[in-house]
Amino acid sequence: MQDKRLVRKTALSLRAAISQEDRNDKSREILSRITQLSVFQKAGTIMSFLNFRDEVNTTLLAAEILAYNKNLVLPRCAPQGELIPAKIYDLSADVESGKWGIREPKIEGLIPIGPKEIDLIFIPGAAFDLKGNRVGYGGGYYDRFLPQLRVDVPKIAIAFACQVLPEIPTESFDQRVDALVTEEGVHWFI
Repeated sequence: MQDKRLVRKTALSLRAAISQEDRNDKSREILSRITQLSVFQKAGTIMSFLNFRDEVNTTLLAAEILAYNKNLVLPRCAPQGELIPAKIYDLSADVESGKWGIREPKIEGLIPIGPKEIDLIFIPGAAFDLKGNRVGYGGGYYDRFLPQLRVDVPKIAIAFACQVLPEIPTESFDQRVDALVTEEGVHWFI
């Protein structure tokens, strides 16, 4: 089995090769699939992430969560590899460029939300397989955060289909996802 660094590099190079026009089209298709999910429609408090570099455009998703009058929660990276979930009211006023240039909740006026308050979470990653395994970006933030959620909270990864590989190397601490949404469909693993 390949090591995570090679899997990450392979998937990210495939993702980087997508043209901006295709990335926009595929992102809109993914957003459409997400908003049709019953778990999305039922959730009151949704944690997502804001896209970085050439990820799926989840800024569209965050705006849609607010438009549906749902509570939007975004992660802020804290010391010791911790994610702090924080409530967002306004994507332009409540967000700043944080660690590594990733947009996250502003530290000033931060409104932390307890992990148990989250009804649905969308998760980033570099590579995925069709068994619910993921390779993140190497920091382990989500592997440490996901066990803090209620057991009934759907954990849904968002990615382009090119990031889905036949097999992902896993370790004992790796957290699996319940579903993966790509432009080609929704794959449930539970």
